[in-house]
Amino acid sequence: MSIFKRIFSSYISHKKVSIRNSLIASAALFSININGAFAASKNYVAVEPLTCDIVKSIALPSDEVICLVDRKQDVHDLKISPKQARLLKKADKVFTLGTEMTPAMRNWVKRNSTVVLGVSAIDIDDHSDHDDHDDHGHSAKKHDDHDDHDDHGHSAKKHDDHDDHDHHDHGGVDPHVWHDPHNIIKMGKVVSKSLKKDVPERKLRKAISNRFKTFDKTLEDLDKWIVKQVSTIPSSNRVIVSKHKAMDYYGDAFGFETISLLDFLGHSSSLRPQNISKVLNELKEENVKVIFKEQEPASKLVNNLSKQSSIPLSSNQIFVDGLMMEGNTITVAVHNTCTIVNDLGGSCDETKGFDLASNWGSLNQ
Repeated sequence: MSIFKRIFSSYISHKKVSIRNSLIASAALFSININGAFAASKNYVAVEPLTCDIVKSIALPSDEVICLVDRKQDVHDLKISPKQARLLKKADKVFTLGTEMTPAMRNWVKRNSTVVLGVSAIDIDDHSDHDDHDDHGHSAKKHDDHDDHDDHGHSAKKHDDHDDHDHHDHGGVDPHVWHDPHNIIKMGKVVSKSLKKDVPERKLRKAISNRFKTFDKTLEDLDKWIVKQVSTIPSSNRVIVSKHKAMDYYGDAFGFETISLLDFLGHSSSLRPQNISKVLNELKEENVKVIFKEQEPASKLVNNLSKQSSIPLSSNQIFVDGLMMEGNTITVAVHNTCTIVNDLGGSCDETKGFDLASNWGSLNQ
């Protein structure tokens, strides 16, 4: 277990009493008639762990939300089992990030009972409404200028030698939208709107709206927190280098240049000397301080490039495809941000980040 995880686990244990107190206060805010709640009880299935965390944070406590995929399962490689298919068929609604992230959902996304809340369902944040974030180094370039995200996506060519990561072929569309908190808010709006359609009682719809308000506020606070942490990094160090192109939304939102190693190397089963040389030159020109690993142990490709460039690997891995084994949506953002900030020469206030993760966690109790 990483130092971050141990500290987080210890912190969460310490926070149990305060969480219980906040839940008592929340009960007054979200209180609803018990009989009405049971009458409106629904059975929802959320496919991806991240989706499940989002839906649980907004759905009424009386509703059952089933997480279809375990956190240990890579959703890129999901093959829907007969048992999972039965759960999908019986659900009042199915929530998913969509086929860009979970190709196995291709036969389900067109069903009336399926709600997509991923990249194809939201207007990607162009950061024009981020108040004064431009003063904090946010990119002024809009996502709309990115050639429909072709430069955000992974090559249409399969990467057969990606240390079991050949599933990161997204067909030119980058689905990792949740790395920008404002995009999670938009995903939450899709969920909230859909859930309210299922309840005729005004008080229940209001309860969902109230839960979404807490959801919204926590993510706005997260966004502000990330801006503050990133501001401690020397501007010349704000380059995120990782294996796959999965952190572009984060980079655009918080003022980083992002470099995908595979964009330079192409098909990684053929690491020609000229390609390696091209990457090494790029890393040198961009004054890269750290190469961020996406898995433990780091992939052979990342290890080799680190050795050849003499650029150290990140202290911890960053989680690009969803949730960590422990924690929630905010935990991932805090972990990734503190890893990036601390390794690039900044100073990260983990305690405040843990507070935000605890606030979010109280919605799922």
